[in-house]
Amino acid sequence: MSEIIKPRTLSGFRDFLPDAMIMREWLIDTTKQVYRSYGYAPIDTPALEYFEILAGKGSEETDRQMYQFRDQGDRHVGMRFDLTVPLARYCAQHINELGTPFKRYHIATVWRGEKAQTGRYREFMQCDFDTIGTTSIQSDIETGLVIYDLMRAIGFDRFKIRVNNRKVLNGFLDKHGLASASVAVLRAIDKFEKVGKESVAAEIQKNCGATESQIEQVFALVEKQPDNLSTLERLKSLISGNELGEQGVAELEHLILAMEAVGIREQSLAIDVSIARGLDYYTGTIFETNLLDLPSIGSVCSGGRYDNLVLPWDWTACSRPWKH
Repeated sequence: MSEIIKPRTLSGFRDFLPDAMIMREWLIDTTKQVYRSYGYAPIDTPALEYFEILAGKGSEETDRQMYQFRDQGDRHVGMRFDLTVPLARYCAQHINELGTPFKRYHIATVWRGEKAQTGRYREFMQCDFDTIGTTSIQSDIETGLVIYDLMRAIGFDRFKIRVNNRKVLNGFLDKHGLASASVAVLRAIDKFEKVGKESVAAEIQKNCGATESQIEQVFALVEKQPDNLSTLERLKSLISGNELGEQGVAELEHLILAMEAVGIREQSLAIDVSIARGLDYYTGTIFETNLLDLPSIGSVCSGGRYDNLVLPWDWTACSRPWKH
């Protein structure tokens, strides 16, 4: 007599019953409508990629979390941990057919073997939109507008889009002698709201060997200001003399003024220098969006600009991809 198998789902994975699935499909359909209204076209890519395509493109953490194995043909493959790296590979192969600028959206499942906990699953869906092949700041502005319209379309009035720029952070670290430890410092800064000042200071000191003076300079950078104008003026003072940092501040100012010009006010849009985004490939404007009535769930719409992710494939037709 065969053993009875108990039905159960893997930790970090889940089933969706009809009531939840109806709402899930409505949310996906609404998201697609917003993306299409801005001219983004749908694409799809395989769940599996060659491991070498995925490895080393996100962060050490995503490399550790990646599901990987050798298939029947003894190929080393990995399951996509996000939709960004597959996009870079996709464009490297198909850009001559697509043309530039190319605007795409991709709504699909990804997998990460991280510790399962409330709100964090090992299998989940991402709803990406990207503009490929332009260096214009208008793409950053459009990204902010898409996020704003998407939040409104799915029924939220009380939310805040927080923006920063990696050039500001990297320029500041370069100015204060921490450029060689920038990855570790940015990852520590990104935890500021979750773990607090003392823990961030201890992490920077331990991993980067930063002096007390350097750590205090970092905290001066991320200190909250009463409004966007005050933040910009403070950043201009702190970054002064570093070309990369000054460029980042100028991009932030352009973004804020453009979004304010179309009626998006500070209650929905704020510069927050403490957000850094954990993935290594971001190079410019970065976004995080929080629901003001549900602060405990964290950011619900995040991303940013990247410039160099596609270079390992020697793609010269469009060497500056943007991810949002």
